[in-house]
Amino acid sequence: MKKTIVFSNQKGGVGKTTTTRELGIYLAVCGFKVLFIDSDPQANLSKSLVDIPGFGLFEALTNGDYEPEEVKPRLFLLSGGVKLAGLEKSLIGELDAFTRLKELLEAEIFQTFDFVLIDSPPSLGVLTGNALTASDFVIIPMNPSLYSMQGTNDLMATVAKVRKNFNPGLNLLGVIINAYESNPVITRQIHDEIRLSFGGKVFNTALSKSIRIEEAIASKSGVISRPRVDGRPSKAAEEVKAIGEELLLRLNLA
Repeated sequence: MKKTIVFSNQKGGVGKTTTTRELGIYLAVCGFKVLFIDSDPQANLSKSLVDIPGFGLFEALTNGDYEPEEVKPRLFLLSGGVKLAGLEKSLIGELDAFTRLKELLEAEIFQTFDFVLIDSPPSLGVLTGNALTASDFVIIPMNPSLYSMQGTNDLMATVAKVRKNFNPGLNLLGVIINAYESNPVITRQIHDEIRLSFGGKVFNTALSKSIRIEEAIASKSGVISRPRVDGRPSKAAEEVKAIGEELLLRLNLA
């Protein structure tokens, strides 16, 4: 039975897309069949995987064209794009505005996936509402920055509304801290504040700020697949592996 997970945070620049792609690639390497859904009009996830995206989420939601593109072995993509911004505006006021993605994922073709990972926009609009309504779990990526907690209460309030009105089975799977640097005192303090606020929901491993991840994005690969020159896995790869293992453990799949 597939697990659908949305990565959401209304604050931009918190590593949401990076977390989605790295964990998806890790799961595919582990042998799971994974579908990426890029519901962000900026389409950064799609651009980090392919040069020219094929059928996208816009076509799937409007025309019923849903032929996910295989971008790597066991890894598929429904791409994002600027057309989604127009779709979001047109859906406002429609009776099925927040349930279209959920209905789409009920199609037989999507039942073959082990995981569906949704990268949502940095906002709490209709597209994010669709992603939350269609998902079993939400993961909140956060940066240990001064304004890292900003907007989190709004996101959790939205999750509560979606749970009440559309998706009672939606649960917070956890919080993943990104771009962590242990040297600055303020970073460690904010890291501790996030852990104090979310308790056991915070993943044990934080994803450090690393040039390895930028290199992986530039090469359209996953950091898990890019060993160091000496052949050993990089620190970033080890962190992604640890987070991925904890993800599977939290889902009782490990």
